[in-house]
Amino acid sequence: MNKFILTISDKLNKGATYLLILLTITISLLIFAQVICRYVFNYSLYWSEELGRYTLIWITFLGASVGFKRKAHVGVDFLYNAFNEKTKSILTLLTNLLLLGLSLILFIYGIRLSKFVHIQTSAALLIPMSIPYSSIAVGGFLTAVHALSELVENITAMANGQRQ
Repeated sequence: MNKFILTISDKLNKGATYLLILLTITISLLIFAQVICRYVFNYSLYWSEELGRYTLIWITFLGASVGFKRKAHVGVDFLYNAFNEKTKSILTLLTNLLLLGLSLILFIYGIRLSKFVHIQTSAALLIPMSIPYSSIAVGGFLTAVHALSELVENITAMANGQRQ
């Protein structure tokens, strides 16, 4: 079970990382094209700001999940380091439980929000607003999978008397 969840988490993280690379290249080229069009050709791409905004939203939620998986988020751990190893393990377990709960809330309410705004279309691109809003659900789902993987690893380590 542990290996299965870890494998799923790793594969989803790899896919999210590739998608992040693609989205980052897209937004960079989009902004570059907008600057060239505006200052060289004196023409503005009216849809570029909206596409850039939606791309950045997707980058944010996917990046949050990848950052969690890689343990790359900023943390203040001076108080955490003051505890003994058993307390640290329990705190880590509680933190992962809380993060799992929060990410499941993001997932569930992200789906609800996406369904609610599906009939609305964006002003410039004329795409359903469920596309940008679904990034909340996708980011929540990915983070939930990663948090579950961490939780299983922590529980396994605690059962074996190790610290994770």
